[in-house]
Amino acid sequence: MIRLDLWLTLVSGEKLRAAELVFGNADQQGRYASALRYTPEYLADARAFPLDPAGLPLQPGDFSGAQLNTPLMALEDALPDDWGRRLLILRHGLPRGRQSEPHLMQVLAGQGLGALSFHAPGSPPSTEAHAAGLLELDTLLDAAQRLEKDGSAAIDTIDPGTRSLLAAGSSPGGARPKVLVQDAEGQWIAKLPSRRDDVDMVGLEATSLELARLADLEVPDFRLVELTASRRALLVKRFDLTAQGGRHHMLSFRALLQAGGYYVLRYLDLIAALRQYGANPEHDVPQMYRQMVFNALLGNTDDHLKNFWLLADAGGYRLSPAFDLLPDTGARREHVLLFDLTPLAPAPAELAALGRKWGVSGAANICQEVEATVMRFAEIAAGKNVPETEIHRFEQDIARRCRTER
Repeated sequence: MIRLDLWLTLVSGEKLRAAELVFGNADQQGRYASALRYTPEYLADARAFPLDPAGLPLQPGDFSGAQLNTPLMALEDALPDDWGRRLLILRHGLPRGRQSEPHLMQVLAGQGLGALSFHAPGSPPSTEAHAAGLLELDTLLDAAQRLEKDGSAAIDTIDPGTRSLLAAGSSPGGARPKVLVQDAEGQWIAKLPSRRDDVDMVGLEATSLELARLADLEVPDFRLVELTASRRALLVKRFDLTAQGGRHHMLSFRALLQAGGYYVLRYLDLIAALRQYGANPEHDVPQMYRQMVFNALLGNTDDHLKNFWLLADAGGYRLSPAFDLLPDTGARREHVLLFDLTPLAPAPAELAALGRKWGVSGAANICQEVEATVMRFAEIAAGKNVPETEIHRFEQDIARRCRTER
């Protein structure tokens, strides 16, 4: 059995012991029971808010589940995915029997993204996540590519570059190599090229973020940095940190919609959730719709529910900036989220009709603005030094998506 205290960092920087967690011993199939209970002092605090308004309302009693499934998916949000989880396991030398989520929470402690941290009962919250300096990026990229090539064998030597990678790269989520870095302007997630890339993923993501910004989507600050050997990294400003030295609690739409395993959901489900749980649906619903149109016309088929988040502040939950935006690099065509009844992107006129049907104000204008912006893909990509062959490939795909007739 594992017991942990869950601490919440407020936007002001103050820390509250928000809940107690209990995890049972895993059976032979790796299944275990989980439970969360808000602390009496948190329930009595005027600053308290539900960690998940759908699954974990602010009330006394136990919230129980199997593993980190419903209603405890907000806890899984605090852990890194894929790449970061792999580094976390290597960093702490966790054997196979201690790689489940409760053990990962123990070793992650307070070094994850977002406002949640996990500590032994009675232990105070720990320090913030380690962030490397920008001058270390070349070394970190070398270590990341060795790890991609050699797997855990690269860890045996524990060279300084690998040690830095394990410290700076075990907090961010996602499947691709990334690390936390900081400079005089703040803390950034540095997205690195992968050995497996067959296109300029770094340049294409920078292009997509710039197009999103021009299309009036809210995106984090970002910039490209040049490294050695004609390599580069994309820096994306962390949006969970506040100017007061605090944190925004981050809640994915996967958790909010309690979408475990294989799910079939529509963009309308996200819009409905914003109307039900969001603090500012008048702003956030058009933004979500605008992002849907952008994803459809750009070809961002990686639109799964952990690429959409809410941020909590003193006023409630609001939509996070858009991130993880890319054209259809895998030539999938089918989106994860349905637009209405299809995973294939509708034409602009059909997207406008959906917006009107869903009660989104100014839907036709939004579609026109987004379409005009994404059609600038070649211009923006050239400015980011994306190879010409790739510009031509994705420009054609975008033009096909923007046609009103198929």
